[in-house]
Amino acid sequence: MKEIGFIGLGNMGSKMSVHLAKAGYNVSGFDIDYKLMDNLNAFNIKKENSISEISKNKDLIITMLPNGKIVNEVIREILANISNSPTLIDCSTIDVNTSKNLYEFALSNEISLLDAPVSGGTIGALNGTLTFMVGGDKYTFDKMLPIFDLMGSKSVFCGTAGSGQATKLCNNMLLAITMIGVGETFNMAKNFNLDLNILYDVVSTATGSCWSVNNYCPIENVGPTSPADNNFLPGFSAKLMSKDLKLAVNAASQTNSNIAFGKKAEEMFTKMAEGINGEKDFSAIIKEI
Repeated sequence: MKEIGFIGLGNMGSKMSVHLAKAGYNVSGFDIDYKLMDNLNAFNIKKENSISEISKNKDLIITMLPNGKIVNEVIREILANISNSPTLIDCSTIDVNTSKNLYEFALSNEISLLDAPVSGGTIGALNGTLTFMVGGDKYTFDKMLPIFDLMGSKSVFCGTAGSGQATKLCNNMLLAITMIGVGETFNMAKNFNLDLNILYDVVSTATGSCWSVNNYCPIENVGPTSPADNNFLPGFSAKLMSKDLKLAVNAASQTNSNIAFGKKAEEMFTKMAEGINGEKDFSAIIKEI
């Protein structure tokens, strides 16, 4: 496998594609924003002018796109224009049903498709430390492990088609809920006039320990460096968290799952996404509390 096409070269895809190019793969890129492609010239990523063009003569095609509607359109256009039998990996975060339907559609064209959403944000994409949650067939997952290892530090096979997406939605719902809890906790600590660094030292090693406080504390100069130390520059924006939570709420409805806290988190992050902090990192939810 040598020829890779990468569709969607925004904040995540651009950095992910660079790791592949640096590893010696022949990487071609396409994005509707041509400026994004021009920015990758220095990394020897070839600019393709259309999806139909990038679909030809590739061993692997990776997509990293904003939503399920776009993913559905792009994957179907790829399959209509392929000239051989590339493996497809969709790293977007989309609804589970769309992932399942696209897997079956690809399979009917004798093409393997993995859903492989990521966790780790732009920092993880830049540093090659993303976690991939992968659904599809195990044989294809095993075959693609060297690719995942170049772009991330961990890849987990989650099960059949759509399992990667379902796992991502569960993870991000939990992340959103815990970040709200962390924000409320530190705000209450301020009202008690507590030393927030001392509170961090206690909570990060006590029963309140969680990723949101240990690694991503939303207070400037408390804990490891986080977006709070950079005016809440994302990271992972409130708008993206709102989008993922809407997907989680929809999935919960379809599976008759009780997610009272998840629904409340979706309400709070959607309000944030529509307000003045919508472009900030999701950890800035502390400003909304």
